[in-house]
Amino acid sequence: QLFLIALGSVSVVIALMRPQKMEEITISRMNHEADIMVVLDVSKSMLAEDVAPNRLKRAKASITEMVDQFVGYRVGLVGFAGRGSVLCPLTKDYGYFHLSLDAASPMSISRGGTNIGDGLRKALDSFSDGQSARLLILITDGEDHDSFPMEAAKQAQALGVPIVAIGFGDENGSEIVRTDPKTGERTRVVDQRGKPVITRLDGELLREISLETEGVFVPAGVASLALTSIISEHIQPIV
Repeated sequence: QLFLIALGSVSVVIALMRPQKMEEITISRMNHEADIMVVLDVSKSMLAEDVAPNRLKRAKASITEMVDQFVGYRVGLVGFAGRGSVLCPLTKDYGYFHLSLDAASPMSISRGGTNIGDGLRKALDSFSDGQSARLLILITDGEDHDSFPMEAAKQAQALGVPIVAIGFGDENGSEIVRTDPKTGERTRVVDQRGKPVITRLDGELLREISLETEGVFVPAGVASLALTSIISEHIQPIV
């Protein structure tokens, strides 16, 4: 009887030690590490309604859709008008990013104007040292008030940071119309002589900025953005 008990115990031990067939599971990461700074024009020209409901609101809606597909990336937001300002530092907290994006408006920047170069430099300064891929997404109508944007583009090129420039607006020009959020009253923005201010998409400048950094220029114009193709064809290969 003791022999049978011992034999049974040995059998149990052998069974426990027997190699079990295991299913091999391969986990692949869909996204590599990447830091993406969105540089958004919040100047008054972005209130032009040649893109419905206006350039800025359409740009913000496009950014929201885009960032929702950047799972695993760190994203940040720089707003610029007469100067650049970090509205959201690089983070994986997409909720905080979206709150910062929702609040972005011409009121976010105290100085009026359109200084693309300052916005780009502020975004470049926001990157930390590391091995992550880095990318700037510039969203603007391309108007610039002598902020030396090409010098900023050359700085980005030297740092190995491509720029994807997305241009909103009509190249033929459009008036800027403000809508009072409380009353719904619409008023045209006029210059010192009382004439309507006309704003135009400067696609040539944005094309030069993107080419300087080996990035890409997306002339959205007044049409809807094909975000899926922009991400798959331009952004994913870069990061």
